[in-house]
Amino acid sequence: MVARNDITGDAIQTKGTSSSYRDNYDNIFRKDKMQVRVKENVEEIGRCGCGRSPTGKCIGWHGLSEADFQAKLASFMAEEQLKEDK
Repeated sequence: MVARNDITGDAIQTKGTSSSYRDNYDNIFRKDKMQVRVKENVEEIGRCGCGRSPTGKCIGWHGLSEADFQAKLASFMAEEQLKEDK
């Protein structure tokens, strides 16, 4: 039994793939077009992408609100100052 459109009564069928479908599929899923955020350079692995980390390595601060970020940064700077004073 063929499925029918309730309003028009036309048969509902899946059409074959067109060239636009194939081209767009390749544009979306082609692996050579994918962007790599961090290259395969050992120095770059774990690098902070948001710019908030004072160490240059990701420490998870990208999800903090601005107020939480400022508090964490002040705490980090105080700890670093204590380390330098010893």
